[in-house]
Amino acid sequence: MEDRDRRYGIIGSAIFHGVILLLLMFFGLTTMPQEEEGILVNFGDTVLGQGEVEPKESVAKPVEQQNTPPPPKVENIPEPKTSEPEPEEKVETQDYDEAPVVKTAEQKKKEQEEKDRIERERKQREEQERIEREKEIERQKELERQRQIEAEKEAQRQKELAEQRAREEAARKKQEEQDRQAAEARNRVTGAFSGKGTGDSSSEGDTGGSGNQGHITGDPNSKNRSGDGKGDSGSGFDLQGRSLVGSLPKPQHNSNKEGIVVIKIVVDRNGYVTSAEFQMKGSNTQDRELVANAKAAAKRAKFNADKTANAYAQGTITYHFVLD
Repeated sequence: MEDRDRRYGIIGSAIFHGVILLLLMFFGLTTMPQEEEGILVNFGDTVLGQGEVEPKESVAKPVEQQNTPPPPKVENIPEPKTSEPEPEEKVETQDYDEAPVVKTAEQKKKEQEEKDRIERERKQREEQERIEREKEIERQKELERQRQIEAEKEAQRQKELAEQRAREEAARKKQEEQDRQAAEARNRVTGAFSGKGTGDSSSEGDTGGSGNQGHITGDPNSKNRSGDGKGDSGSGFDLQGRSLVGSLPKPQHNSNKEGIVVIKIVVDRNGYVTSAEFQMKGSNTQDRELVANAKAAAKRAKFNADKTANAYAQGTITYHFVLD
């Protein structure tokens, strides 16, 4: 029952709204006639007339000419207006004034100037980019030249280093050969003195070479293998693993003083004495003159070069100052 009432209600509402829509379409949606502006005047052919009903004839009959006096002049009577529709006034309009013509030309000029400015800026950017590219290319070339120069310098340095190593190696071999020859000579001289040897071995010492380490005038029973063999009356050195080049420099001694002075020395890989200081141990005098002369002589000492040795080797040089 409720469903049927609902359907009837929907159908009735639709019919009612449809009828309303049709009425509006036929009667309510009409437009009002647009009247011309002004005051509407009754149709006629003269300014005189009387009555409420418009005559049937639309064309007025010609009035016979009569010799009647002219009608009295009526002042302030408006002239009759014909029923012809007045022509619509043509309102001339224009979308622009005279000034915009000049403005358009100015605008075109401004637009052209803007285009020229943009073009100039574009060319300037391109020129700047070209200059930057050229600078970058030149910078890369300069870097390459610097790399080549550095490579050549490094190659030259390596070459000089190799040559220096070769010279040092040649000097070391030469020194080893000289030491070997000196050892052989000492061995030959030692063999000539019978009774001085204490064993059957042909080599004795602590330097690692072959031969009898020591001095030709020394004592075969002494454990001091450096010096000139004079014992307490001479000078000698103690530098483990290094040998003396030439002879030990003699200190200056022009006084009547005597004593033993021990100088502590530091030797680099090239065999030069880099430091010489007085050492109390082993010394029996602290005389300033003797110590100064001993230090000056120790600094002139030269030992064999050894690139494989420690950067600095420590040892001692002992000087015996005696009266002549």
